[in-house]
Order: sequence, then C-alpha cells, then structure tokens
Amino acid sequence: MPDCNRTYPVRVDVRLTEEERDALNAEAMQRGIPRQELLRARVLSEANQPAPIPDIKPVHYSKGRDSIDRAIHAVNRRYNVNSRDLEAIVCTVICALNAKQ
Repeated sequence: MPDCNRTYPVRVDVRLTEEERDALNAEAMQRGIPRQELLRARVLSEANQPAPIPDIKPVHYSKGRDSIDRAIHAVNRRYNVNSRDLEAIVCTVICALNAKQ
C-alpha cells in the first residue's frame, strides 16, 4: 500500500449526492473538523447515542466601521457598484443579519 504511513490505512467509500456532500462539508466546517472526522465519528458511534463530535462554533461578526468597509471592499472587487449606494445596501444587510426576532 503506497500510503501505509497514514493514521487510518483502510479506506471506505461512501456514495452521496452533491447536496449531501455539501451539507456534510458545511457541518464539518462549522464544527472545525474535517469531513472525514465527522463521518468517522458518526459511523463509529453507538446506536441511539450522539456522535462524539465538537459542537458547532458560533460565527462572530466584528462590530464597527471595519465590518462595513470590508464588506464594501469585497463587493467592489466582484461587482462594479457605486460605493455611496453600496454602503447603504451593506448597512441594511448587516442590520438585518443582526436583528433579533
């Protein structure tokens, strides 16, 4: 076996749809672990027991003008939009994301 120095030398293939794979990728990223570790924990956990995987890490947005400036810069890199108009749009989106319901 050419890669026998790996920690886990046995490979198991799983067939997924693209949507299932993307969902697993997103969950693994939120938990801060590779998708492989997420799948291994779920497969090897006892029946009717939660898998021993880390909790999902909350996303924290920085507060203040730097968040607005970074968002405006990111949009300007991709789209040709007037910065004055864009600032109002970005502020509206940020307010909507931070609104408590």
